[in-house]
Amino acid sequence: MTIGKKEAYHTLTPHPSLEIFFEVFTFRSTIGNCLEKLYKRFRTPYFGIFVLNKPYLVIKNPELIRSVLITDFNYFRDRSTEADETCDPIVSQFLFVMKYPEWKPLRAKVTPVFTTAKIKNMLGLINEVAEEMKVYIETILHADSVEAKEVCAKYTTDVIATCAFGIKSHSFQHKDAEFRVIGRKMFEFNLRNAFCQSCYFMAPSLVKSLKFSFFDRSIYKFTREVFWATLEERKKTNTKRNDIIDVINQIRENSSSNDEIKFEGDRVVAQALMFYGAGFETTSGAMSFALYELCLHPTIQNKVREEIKLVLSRYGSITYEALQELKYMDMVLSETLRKYPALPFLDRICVEDYKIPNTDVVIEKGTSIFIPVFGLHYDPDYYPDPEKFDPERFSEINKGSNPACCYLPFGDGPRICIGAKFGLMEIKIGLVRILSEFEVKRSVDTPVPIEFETKCLLVASKVGLPMKFSRVTD
Repeated sequence: MTIGKKEAYHTLTPHPSLEIFFEVFTFRSTIGNCLEKLYKRFRTPYFGIFVLNKPYLVIKNPELIRSVLITDFNYFRDRSTEADETCDPIVSQFLFVMKYPEWKPLRAKVTPVFTTAKIKNMLGLINEVAEEMKVYIETILHADSVEAKEVCAKYTTDVIATCAFGIKSHSFQHKDAEFRVIGRKMFEFNLRNAFCQSCYFMAPSLVKSLKFSFFDRSIYKFTREVFWATLEERKKTNTKRNDIIDVINQIRENSSSNDEIKFEGDRVVAQALMFYGAGFETTSGAMSFALYELCLHPTIQNKVREEIKLVLSRYGSITYEALQELKYMDMVLSETLRKYPALPFLDRICVEDYKIPNTDVVIEKGTSIFIPVFGLHYDPDYYPDPEKFDPERFSEINKGSNPACCYLPFGDGPRICIGAKFGLMEIKIGLVRILSEFEVKRSVDTPVPIEFETKCLLVASKVGLPMKFSRVTD
């Protein structure tokens, strides 16, 4: 049996596939939610669907997922996401999107941005922003309900602005600070973003024929201007900040004509924009969802707070080493990312005919792959009572009980999220500053249960995450 030909997709008739496409592109559901529904419908380890007459293989089995992402990576080394340089000269250069052979040398060049040493060097910059967030929260304690997602987005915007561009963006001081406005525009819940960004994953042929850009083109103009102006200013003043832009510039200056891939022009700008987009939106989402669950579970919140107090009493301040000792907070964040993975599906494409281990089934070259992360994360076989928020799932005793590749908030294998460690450090610093001095409580506007926004690729609440902040009383 060969997967990739129409006749092989006998596990799913065309109608449900058309239904999926219809639901996504009429904004009734997201790709992640649609794949989760199909995950629950089928008991087979994999099944096929069609999207615009294009075959996709949806994989459920963790062992096969591990083969695709890790063991047999060379067969599935590219994402199925398409970004044509003529349509989008910036996103087409994103490390996230780029395909072989260019991806491998670019990954090697960019990896030094997030070494442990580099991340440690940026801790001071993040702490400065966290202090500004604390001051801001003190000004809104009187409010009956505060949009926690916006508080977290201001924080992560200012963090990534200072760490990636060396600029203080002042999101807490100014509602319409330029970096915050650009950030809103990138992931705004509107029809343009929903349709164009979904097409990149589900209908790449439409992207090329209709010349869609992933983001509004004004974002690219802003990023180019800020990036090159920042570099020019640093040359003039001989300034070093040990931030992402310094590392990117060092990579650029150390490049030679013999390199496999040229690191110049929009390719350089693209990595800065990728770090900015991913660095503020996915991180603010995870941080605000953590606060949401903590406001609904005060016992868990108090346990996190006690751990923070204990660790800070030993270290005196928020150091890199102190953050490593916040084991219960790690459990809380792991459970948050289980319930609310930023991207609720993964995509790959088979680049060479592949025989599924221990079967006679061959995945044909060119077949696109979906891995339904939502389905895996809410599968009761792996996570009993999956709607329940239970950090103990990720205790030292319990976290190894499930097979590999049924927990994928950052993906896995060689294409795992390159900035995961940086993002988690950023979240932990933010939560330490908030929870050490403030309580988060459910307000009359806090949504229970959450209804997810359907005009967004990423996981987001349709009505935001309003809650109440108050000062901690001993």
